[in-house]
Amino acid sequence: MKAAVVHHPGQPPTYRDFSDPVPVEGEELVEVVAAGLHQITRAQAAGEHYAGHSELPMIPGVDGVARRSDGSLIYIGGLKPPYGTFAERATVSGMALRLPDDCDPVVMAASLNPGSSGWMALRLRADLQPGQTVAVLGATGAAGRTAVQAAKLLKAAQVIAIGRSESGLAEVAEDADATVRIDGTDWTRQLAGPVDVVLDYLWGRPAEQLLPVLAGSTEGRRLTWVQIGTMAARSMQLPAEVLRSSDVHLVGSGIGSTAMRDIAAEIPAVIEHIAAGRILVEPVVRRLSDVERAWNEPVEPGRRLVLVP
Repeated sequence: MKAAVVHHPGQPPTYRDFSDPVPVEGEELVEVVAAGLHQITRAQAAGEHYAGHSELPMIPGVDGVARRSDGSLIYIGGLKPPYGTFAERATVSGMALRLPDDCDPVVMAASLNPGSSGWMALRLRADLQPGQTVAVLGATGAAGRTAVQAAKLLKAAQVIAIGRSESGLAEVAEDADATVRIDGTDWTRQLAGPVDVVLDYLWGRPAEQLLPVLAGSTEGRRLTWVQIGTMAARSMQLPAEVLRSSDVHLVGSGIGSTAMRDIAAEIPAVIEHIAAGRILVEPVVRRLSDVERAWNEPVEPGRRLVLVP
């Protein structure tokens, strides 16, 4: 079969022949229809993600939409190395969830991974309660914007979108109650009132600036800070007294932080919202054969590259 193949970490994959996956008992062979080029996909292919593997050559791609032999569409993920979803075919066993027959597989491939990130963080890590206030740090990216949408769907009273891109914030303002731009000034002063939950897709300096400010205004309320992404940096400085002097709960949301059975139980709700257009990432479609050129292609904030065979 044809696939995108990584031979050297840090270099874009190339389009070439790769041995077909052979299903064993309990697995089925499916045709891949579309797969999103997510941040985790790039990080794993570069050998920079904690949940990656070192086996090379390998096919990248953490999830996607596939078609069964009966014509039905399914969402797939968790393929066995060295196989991923950037290929014509895949074998699946555990992660194979039925999709609506009338769904757009390209939109689903673009939206389900980023759309799940905020939903899972709010449902499984933050235990968001209706009426609470949520701030999304890094709200202009695809995952950040869908996190804003998820917070509204889960009945947050106020959702604050925080990001650097002025145009990106203008777009996410359609879904958020307020926006805050990260700029060269003391931007944290723009946040008014206490915040209950922060979904953090940036870490690094923005988190370093914001966490002490919000912790200092908890006023007896719990602040749950959910670390999801590291678009700004992989580390930050956090004074110990920030944690000792406030009710801050610092948790992570990612592979390993939650049982897969709990994640699987939530995905159908995300699928339903995507199919209805309530959670949405606009896809930028490229052919799998163009993967080497598309790998580092910039896209507008809130969009997601999707490769189709």
